[in-house]
This record gives sequence, C-alpha cells and structure tokens, in this order.
Amino acid sequence: MKSQDLFLIIKKLAPEEYQSSWDNSGLQVAGEAKSCDKVAVCLEPTPEMVGRCLDWGAQAIVTHHPLYMKAKPPVGGGYTDVLRMIMKAGVWLYAAHTSLDCRPSGPAFWLGSRLGLSDTRFVESAHVFTPMEVSFHARRPLTREEAELWAGREGVHSIGQSAAGEVRLVCDRDIWPSLSGAIEFDMGERPEYYIRALEAPEASVGFGQVGELPEPMAWDAFMSELESLVDRDVFTVCGRPPQIVNTVAYCGGSGASLLDQAAGAGADVFITGDMKYHPAVETGICVVDVGHFALEEEMMRLFAGELGAELEGSDVQVRFFEGTEPFGFHIRSR
Repeated sequence: MKSQDLFLIIKKLAPEEYQSSWDNSGLQVAGEAKSCDKVAVCLEPTPEMVGRCLDWGAQAIVTHHPLYMKAKPPVGGGYTDVLRMIMKAGVWLYAAHTSLDCRPSGPAFWLGSRLGLSDTRFVESAHVFTPMEVSFHARRPLTREEAELWAGREGVHSIGQSAAGEVRLVCDRDIWPSLSGAIEFDMGERPEYYIRALEAPEASVGFGQVGELPEPMAWDAFMSELESLVDRDVFTVCGRPPQIVNTVAYCGGSGASLLDQAAGAGADVFITGDMKYHPAVETGICVVDVGHFALEEEMMRLFAGELGAELEGSDVQVRFFEGTEPFGFHIRSR
C-alpha cells in the first residue's frame, strides 16, 4: 500500500483536528518508503521498542505518545537515539496521541464499554465541530454511481448537482480530506472548492467519560470487577470510597486535572492514572489510580486491531508490540 494512503486511514481513526493545542499528534519523522507492507503499533517510542519494531521489518511505526512535544536539537539521550534509528532505517514514525484520546467511541473509551456504562458523556469537552458545506463546478454531470459512492461514505449528509453543473455537498470536517481525494480521482481534476462552515448540528469530542453502571454495586464488588478488567497488580485509592457505586468517570493516561469535572458530573468514583500528592489530599471524590500504562496499553492494542480491520484484504500486516509497565513494586516484609 502507498504510504500516503496508509496515513489517510490512520488519520481517519485518529483525526488530527481532534488533538489539543499543546499536543504533537501526527507525523514525527518522515520516512523514505513510498509503500508500506508492515506497520508496527505500540505505546512508547523508546529506543528499545523502536528497535523491536525495526527488527520485525516495520516500514511505519505508530505510537501513542509523541517522540517530542516541541522541536528540540538532537544532542543526546533516548530522543536522539530514536531519531538516529528511524532515519537510518528510512521508516515513518507517527503519533496518535490526543487525536486518538478524543475520538468518540474510539479505543480510549474501552473501559466504559467493558463496565457497561450507559448515558455516557465526556468528562471534559475538547472541541465542538459543525459540518461543512462544499460547492464546486463540475465540467460534466456526475454519474449515478459516483454520487451514490460519495453519498454512501460515513459523514456525508447530502449531495446534489444543479443543471448548471454546480455540485453541493454537506459533510463532516474530519472526512473531507479523504472525500476530496475521491472526488479529484473520479473527476480527473482538482476543482476550485467553495467551503462554508455551518452552525448546526454540533458534534463534540473530548477527554474521559462518565456514565451509569448497569446496576449499582457495593464498593468491594466494584473493585473486584475493576481488577478483572485492568491488567495491574496494584491500585492506589485516594479519598473516601463510597459504599455504593452507581456513576463512574474515568480518563486514560494522566487524568488528575479532570478531578473537578468528574466530581461536577456526579461521579461516585474516578478512575485514572498518575495521581499526585496534593490533588490526592484535596480531592472531594474517590479516585482509583490504576496506572497510566495499564489504561493506554490496552487502548493501543485495540487501536492496532482497528487498523488491522481497516487494512484487511490489503497486503499490509499490522502488529501490536507489547510494552512494559515502567513502575515496579517492592512489598515490605514484616
């Protein structure tokens, strides 16, 4: 598969416009390969992990965490080692970070799905999008097959052509890059587009999720259920545990900054990673820190499965490379 076509599919699964302003989702290092038949997916772009991916023969590596947030000189350390390895091999390095975290119903929301949460909403809204109206003049009438093919894409709301040849369509913003490519391929030219933002309907994307359990659970039963879902031996509990858990909020990765939003949403418990001392002291809601790694490692495993399904029938292999929990635990002997 052509590399540019592969990245269109990746961007469909992790739309870059969903990322936060402080983030660096997207292409980290441009590769030399015009086509890719092996794609590695993993959580961290560490030298050890990148080495494993290259040993497998990956021509593209997709990570969750970016190699860097801001441009910096390659003057040493793991960042420089990875740059050297990637550029020597000529492979592509791409990060699906907050662009993946925010995708509605995406793999970042796996825990809510397995807990069976209903009436779900974002803990924090990140972006609000409205559809766009696109018009352009076509030199020939659209065929029925072309119109049906474009209209059948998910995210296309309407399409029509006037007697004068003007084509007008309404679509979601995130599908426009791939849709415009299809239009230009079918028409054999790049039309001059007139694009107008619409005011409604609105669609939100955001971080974390809050929702209701299928049935209220006693605290001990809820924790047993959580232990069965999250692959970690040690959880840290902050704040007073509720006797009964009904409303659950969670956010993968570092979610401590969303404590107030989770409490304001009425959550009985908030599940996340990377809790710090002062937020733990001050929290007015029970927090279960299950670790940054545990939540996001599973997310990337699921993302690899999604990407593999999108590429089914092609010549591209997708492989998930398991990472290693960076925290070890010493149990005090008595």
